[in-house]
Amino acid sequence: MDGLFYPEFFGYALVAIEEQIQNGGEGCGGQTELSRSKLASGYSVRFPTDHNEQRRIVAILDEAFDAIATAKANTEKNLFSASEVFNQQHDAIFAVHAGHPDRYRLGDLAAFRNGVNFTKRSKGRGVQIIGVKDFQNHFWAPLDDLDTVTLDGDLSPIDAVSEGDILTVRSNGNPELIGRSMVVGSLTEPTTHSGFTIRISLDRTKAVPAYVCQFLRSRAVRRKLIDGGNGLNIKSLNQGMLAEIAVPLPPPSTQQEIVAKIEMLAKVTNDLAAIAARKLTALEELKKSLLHQAFTGQLSAKAADRQLAAVD
Repeated sequence: MDGLFYPEFFGYALVAIEEQIQNGGEGCGGQTELSRSKLASGYSVRFPTDHNEQRRIVAILDEAFDAIATAKANTEKNLFSASEVFNQQHDAIFAVHAGHPDRYRLGDLAAFRNGVNFTKRSKGRGVQIIGVKDFQNHFWAPLDDLDTVTLDGDLSPIDAVSEGDILTVRSNGNPELIGRSMVVGSLTEPTTHSGFTIRISLDRTKAVPAYVCQFLRSRAVRRKLIDGGNGLNIKSLNQGMLAEIAVPLPPPSTQQEIVAKIEMLAKVTNDLAAIAARKLTALEELKKSLLHQAFTGQLSAKAADRQLAAVD
C-alpha cells in the first residue's frame, strides 16, 4: 500500500468511494458494518501509479477543498446574518408598539381550546389533524399533506379549526418548540388539532390573526413562553399563561401594515436563504465532481479554478 499510494492521495481515494462504502454495509436493526473482504475486493478506483502525479492531484484537491470549505463557511455565516437581521427587525417593529396605549390581555381577545386526544383503538370518523410535526418554522399551517386520524365518534364543532385560528405548541420534549405559533388558512375539509397544541380563536373585530401570530413569534414573547413552561422532561404551557400575554393593539389597518412589512422582510430573508441553499448544494456537487475528475484523469488546476469561480 505504501509503495502504491502517496498517503494523502489514498485518503482522497477513500473519499471518492465513500458513498459506495456507506451503501455497501450489511446488517439489520439499524446497525450496518462493512466486511474486510468486501472493502478489499468490492470497490475499485482508477488512479495514476506515479507518485508525482498523485502529489499533483493532492495539491489541486487540497487547494480546491480549502476554498470550498471557506465558501461554505462564508455562505452559512451570511445566511445566519440574514436570519439575525430579520429577527432584529421583527423585534424592533413590535418594540415600537410595545408602549401602545391599547394593550389587551390575549385572554380578552381570544378563546382557547386544547387539541383532541385519540388512540389507535378509537373508532369513529377519520379527520385531518394538525400536529406538532407540522409546525416546523411555518407561519401558515401546511394543509396539503396532513395526517388523518380516527376519533371516537364525530368531530365536535368546538374541536374543529377554522380559517384565521392560531395554533400554538402546548407541550413537547423539546422546550424550544413550546409556544411556536402559526395561522390556519382556508380549509377544504373538516380539520382538528392535536392535544399537544392550543387553538387561539380571536375576536376579529379587534385583532388581525396574522398580526397576533407575528407578535407571538417575536423573540421576547417566545422566550417568555419557553421559560414559563412547566415540567422537567416535557415542557408545557397552559391557556392561563397565554391569556396573560399583553398584546399591543393598534387599529386593524395598522396591524395589516405591520404584517405587510414583516412579510416583505421575510420574503427578502427567504430569497437569501434559497440562494444560500443552492450555493451550498453546488459546492457539495463540486467536491464530488472534482473527485471524479481526479480519478478519471481529467483534473487540472485551471479547470478546478474555473469551476470554483462559477459557483461563486
